[in-house]
Amino acid sequence: MVGYDINFNAPIGDNITRHPLYQKYANSTLTDINIGTVKSDLQTVVMDIPSAPIVAYLSWLIRVKGLVA
Repeated sequence: MVGYDINFNAPIGDNITRHPLYQKYANSTLTDINIGTVKSDLQTVVMDIPSAPIVAYLSWLIRVKGLVA
């Protein structure tokens, strides 16, 4: 998992692609994503080192959604 500022990037087959929250949003458009739901999901994540990739992904969704709001 690599993150750069506003951009999120993970190689194909990265462990994050198997995370339930990643799978929940991975095939959605920004129009389909409810920012409140993403924020609620982010609040449920345990804030530890193994969770860093999903925190980065959900944070990226929130920031990108904000760009088009």
